[in-house]
Amino acid sequence: MTRTVPEIAALVREGMSSLDAAPFAGHLAADVVFEMPFSGLRIEGREAVVATLTDGGVRARAAGLTHAEVTTTLTDSGFVVELVVSGPAVKFASSVGILTVSDGEITSYRDYPNVPGAAAAMGFSDTEALVVKSGAPENAE
Repeated sequence: MTRTVPEIAALVREGMSSLDAAPFAGHLAADVVFEMPFSGLRIEGREAVVATLTDGGVRARAAGLTHAEVTTTLTDSGFVVELVVSGPAVKFASSVGILTVSDGEITSYRDYPNVPGAAAAMGFSDTEALVVKSGAPENAE
């Protein structure tokens, strides 16, 4: 049975609120594309995208995050998700994602993470977060 965009958005909200891709993994198209445009990250294919999202949940829990408040807004071609993640000692707006849906499947997910917000929440400066992300030496200019 083909799901509607509101039904898929509800499954994404359910999964992301508990940092778990499982509730919506079966609604990713076989050739889905996950991108973080400002970082250059591009992952193609359902299995690879599910693995990436699952790893993100594992890393989030390891960092002490336990929950995400998820707001979804329907669009003509899918929906937008806004995530505010939290744990016992931290809460911050973590990302905005644009998901495209076609024929009852998520065909693309473009994620725009809040790197400065995450850095501040984890006790890093913006510069330290960029160094960690890029893998550049700390004294790089």
